[in-house]
Amino acid sequence: MTTTLKLWFSSIATTIAHPGALLVFAIIYAVLLFASYFFISIREATIWQVLVTYALMILIPLRFFALQSSIINRVLDQKFRWRVILIDALKFLAVTILMLLVVWLLHYLLNKISARYPAPIVEVSPDKKAAPPTTAPLHWPSLIITTLRFVLWGVAFPLAAIHLWIAVAGGELRGLFRDGAKSFFKRIGSALARAFSSHSVSIYGLGLIVFFVLPYVALVPTFTISGHKTEFAVFSLRLLLAFVFSLVGWASTLTALARTAPALPVEITAPDVTIPTESAA
Repeated sequence: MTTTLKLWFSSIATTIAHPGALLVFAIIYAVLLFASYFFISIREATIWQVLVTYALMILIPLRFFALQSSIINRVLDQKFRWRVILIDALKFLAVTILMLLVVWLLHYLLNKISARYPAPIVEVSPDKKAAPPTTAPLHWPSLIITTLRFVLWGVAFPLAAIHLWIAVAGGELRGLFRDGAKSFFKRIGSALARAFSSHSVSIYGLGLIVFFVLPYVALVPTFTISGHKTEFAVFSLRLLLAFVFSLVGWASTLTALARTAPALPVEITAPDVTIPTESAA
């Protein structure tokens, strides 16, 4: 646990110590949030609005995966190679779609199991004075299935997706299968094994506090403030804190997880060698 904490705080320090890279992440993240808000608020009334909506349906996922790709490639290469980042964004999208299909199948199976073990219906007495209200008994199947859904969507899927992103990051598409399909699936299997290790789960748990819990605490609680200007200033500050916490927390989490991954094999191009031929006697 001490090693995990050191790596986590070191990743936060590394993220903050590079303001240029953090500014790039902030710009991509801000554009992503603005596009998402515009996509939700727009009304499909005219042809142009419909076209913009369809364009945003494509651009928002690409922007999201470009953010993940830029963070991971910044850790692996210590610089921004935008061509590699764009290629990795497409690879991340393909990997995530496959992951979503698997997760959707597991979610479907959990719904089927949940339907076979429904929670009992508590009958309420029509005469309130006849008996005190009774609490529903604990239904273990519902509790277990709800817990499994949370673990699946909140922990297992994000962790597996992050480690698969790290495993396929860097290089060209053909580099994934350079050593054959067996080597590719071995890399994927190693990534999934690292995803559910205690070290990886601990890092993700620490990151969850920063990029999810702290923004929630900054935004959700409501309190009364006198004065419209003061209220607007406090609201703007809360938005800024939520933005900073979520960005720094997520970037630090990806940085820490990427630093735990083994180094990717470097593509080496053999130099052209001219073999001298012996001159004829």
